[in-house]
Amino acid sequence: MEKVTDFFGSMVFDDRIMKATLSEKVYRSLKRTIDRGTPLDISVANAVAAAMKDWAIEKGATHYTHWFQPMTGVTAEKHDSFISPAPDGGVLMEFSGKELIKGEPDASSFPSGGL
Repeated sequence: MEKVTDFFGSMVFDDRIMKATLSEKVYRSLKRTIDRGTPLDISVANAVAAAMKDWAIEKGATHYTHWFQPMTGVTAEKHDSFISPAPDGGVLMEFSGKELIKGEPDASSFPSGGL
């Protein structure tokens, strides 16, 4: 029987994975953003997104979730997909840095439009 410690957190794009998959320059820049709150450069965001997408697809992922805690005291999620239809009928596996840096302070993706 497996112990929880054998699998808990095993599919998280955490610091160990980032350090192993990102270039040293990108990793250092990302850590500055995380630790000091410096702006996330789009080139760094694109590199992180590419590494994250490749890692997730290797694990069998097709979708991702933006999980957040609005100031209402409850949590919310926005689900999206790596998969987009291609013009020829195939599929495109896409994920870019803009998905990592876009903000949504107005809750515009809620059915109410954030009103």
